[in-house]
Amino acid sequence: MTKKTLAALAAAMTFALPASALAGDGMDVIVDGRTGTETRSVIVSLADLDLGSSRDARRADSRINRAAKQVCGWMSGTILQPSREYRACFDDALSGARADLASLAQGQHQG
Repeated sequence: MTKKTLAALAAAMTFALPASALAGDGMDVIVDGRTGTETRSVIVSLADLDLGSSRDARRADSRINRAAKQVCGWMSGTILQPSREYRACFDDALSGARADLASLAQGQHQG
């Protein structure tokens, strides 16, 4: 195999891994956004936050909110109303990530 082929194969395998396999230290939330048949994922690191602190909990929620916008295709600076598809994607991405965040916060508080 050529170097180009090996590089392409390595890149393809990286993208083929499920997002959960890429989450590293256990203090990550994976935000998944589905629009049509496409799913995008972003891993949000919360390792630097104390989720028991209301200030850090707000920071975590802000990071998740930005990631949900990113995976659902929000265009910053637009004056157009978000489409139904975008709203559904954003709501699902945000609710799933917030559920994961709540579990993470509970685990951090108990640990």
